[in-house]
Amino acid sequence: MLRIFVLIENLRHSEATVLITGESGTGKERVARSIHDHSPRRRGPFVPINAAALPAELLESEMFGHVQGAFTGAVRARVGRLEMASEGTLFLDGVSDFPPALQLKLVRVLHDGTFERLGESAPRTSRARVIAATHVDLQAAVKAGRFREDLYYRLRVVPIRVPPLRERSEDIEPLAQAILARAGARHSRGLSFSPVTLRALLHHDWPGNIRELENALEYAVAVCRGQTLLPEDLPEFVPRAFPKTSGARSAGRPRPSERDTPRTAGKTRRARRAGPEDIERLRRVLEDHRWNRGAAARTLGISRTTLWRRLRDAGLT
Repeated sequence: MLRIFVLIENLRHSEATVLITGESGTGKERVARSIHDHSPRRRGPFVPINAAALPAELLESEMFGHVQGAFTGAVRARVGRLEMASEGTLFLDGVSDFPPALQLKLVRVLHDGTFERLGESAPRTSRARVIAATHVDLQAAVKAGRFREDLYYRLRVVPIRVPPLRERSEDIEPLAQAILARAGARHSRGLSFSPVTLRALLHHDWPGNIRELENALEYAVAVCRGQTLLPEDLPEFVPRAFPKTSGARSAGRPRPSERDTPRTAGKTRRARRAGPEDIERLRRVLEDHRWNRGAAARTLGISRTTLWRRLRDAGLT
């Protein structure tokens, strides 16, 4: 992701066509908007069109516009998205879903900026910068004859691949914190995660990527009764059971080596001495106090420091 941020910064003076690829829910439109916001076109409009959301017979009209009477129901002329974006950026989301006839017209647009509205023979010109996105492997689509090769290479001037969330697990916690802050602001609530809830988020693969993470946290905020999100507030598809040794996916800590130092060996022995009943009691007291460690320590009759050590040894931090 840092490489993508650097590339966006390097493109700040460019108006080159960009092709963004990646799985659904990875934030391809966010990347496109960021490119627009840091480009010479930033004062112009950012105009998206989602090919997958429109039937083929309406997609061409949305793209190029039409004149009055061009087809049944065209009671007045309409400006297309390409003209709307003439001084800004046209974002073609789901470009792999463009039908063959429209792909050919798009080649012409990328070549010299000319097009015709439906029902009109006079050519028009657009200066729109084009950014396209797809979750489909366009090279495979070209080989299969589903996508024009000349269009592929005209779109792929600057290629950007947005990796799925499972390939950048270190981003899960900061993304989750940002999403939770936005959700809390909308509901006028100060919300936070319990340590175990964060571990649960880190141990899920998120096949739906950032969109799935956003939906899961929106659900958790809706059902959470206090200020701290607990594992039971998460949707059922998020795992509640995971290894106690969290590894790199949990707070970036490495797994213990086979040959521990005396200090880490002592920690390991203390963790082994903590039986299941002790761990369950710790968890129950913390949940009773909504993970308020000060209140939990007072109930247990120990200091906050001792409580922290027990949580660490039990793998609950």
